Amino acid sequence: MNTIPTKGNRTTASRNLFSYFLFLLLLLALWLAYQLVESFLHTLILGAVFSAICYPLHLRCKTLVRGSSIVSALLVLTGLVVCIVIPLCVFVALLIPQGMQTVTAINKWLSGGGPAALLSESNLEPWLQWVRVNLPFIDLSHIDFQTNLLQMSRTAGQTLIQWGSYVLGNTMLFFLHFLLLLLVMFFMLKDGKRMVEGVKYLCPLREEQEDMIIQSLRRVARAVLVGGLLVAVVQGVLGGLGMAIVGMPGLFWGTVMGFASLVPVVGTGLVWGPASIYLLLMGQWKGAVFLVLWCSLVVAGADSFLRPYFMRGSSGASVFYIFLSILGGLKTFGMAGIIYGPLILSFTMVMLNLYGEEYRDILAPQTANGTNCPVPDRREEGAGGAATASPEGKDGG
Repeated sequence: MNTIPTKGNRTTASRNLFSYFLFLLLLLALWLAYQLVESFLHTLILGAVFSAICYPLHLRCKTLVRGSSIVSALLVLTGLVVCIVIPLCVFVALLIPQGMQTVTAINKWLSGGGPAALLSESNLEPWLQWVRVNLPFIDLSHIDFQTNLLQMSRTAGQTLIQWGSYVLGNTMLFFLHFLLLLLVMFFMLKDGKRMVEGVKYLCPLREEQEDMIIQSLRRVARAVLVGGLLVAVVQGVLGGLGMAIVGMPGLFWGTVMGFASLVPVVGTGLVWGPASIYLLLMGQWKGAVFLVLWCSLVVAGADSFLRPYFMRGSSGASVFYIFLSILGGLKTFGMAGIIYGPLILSFTMVMLNLYGEEYRDILAPQTANGTNCPVPDRREEGAGGAATASPEGKDGG
């Protein structure tokens, strides 16, 4: 008489089959879960990133409210809304109309022959003739500055109008995502340590490797958001102030300078350089000199002073690599790529470091007698500036 097999008398082959079946069910469950959260996946990821950044502040507030995680999380979220979200909404509401007015004025100036009149009034023809005679390889006849500038201005205007229309037309959608973001941050601040410990329990890596990955991603997120974006905001504010002093729309051009500050080496010079030349051609040499001095000393000085301090944890990568990761992130993920790009770069660097440490005996160069050359142990250095297990790395968030 056949008996029904029980768990105790399963063979090794059948146990392997059950293991494979379990993994298939796990993959199916993960895929179904992904389908559930796909529409607001960016909001969940941003909530996790912002929670990791705000977690030290949450711990400080927790000590002030006698250890209540709920009250502390509510205080942190209230502070974020009052200090960041409300001013940002006011800023966007003021930026959109000024940006449209500025782009419209630029288009009108370009369409009305403004560049040609500017060149004729500024007595640049002798200089252009000198270029034609002494630099014949530069063919100025085929360079249509006015047409190119007009096309660029129209493209920028259309982009700004589309973006503004999208924001205004999807106000309710943004509001729902914002509420979800606050909800995600609340639970991650309140239960962040337990969540991180649960993920680490399911991960088959060693504990020091897990801590290295978590700490590296946390440091890069802080460096990019608190560092790079804060420096961009400071430079945008200072640059916009300088533009307003010389009579240009400060809010619009300050925003453009803030985005330009993300470009390495040249940075805000992409904006204030042409603006200074324009003022000089218009005969406003005092404004041009002031703008050059203000931006080269004050705006660039803020970058030189703040960026090394805030970006000291930016994965040990050069500014150029971080810039490339931001560009790639913007192209792949949209505006969220400003955060995703450096995070992916940091994750790649830390995984390469873990791979090198795990197989260091195989990868190490061999001497003439076939033995491996001694390789310095870099595990204490971490990956990309991220320290190994630290008290902060184990707190979660």
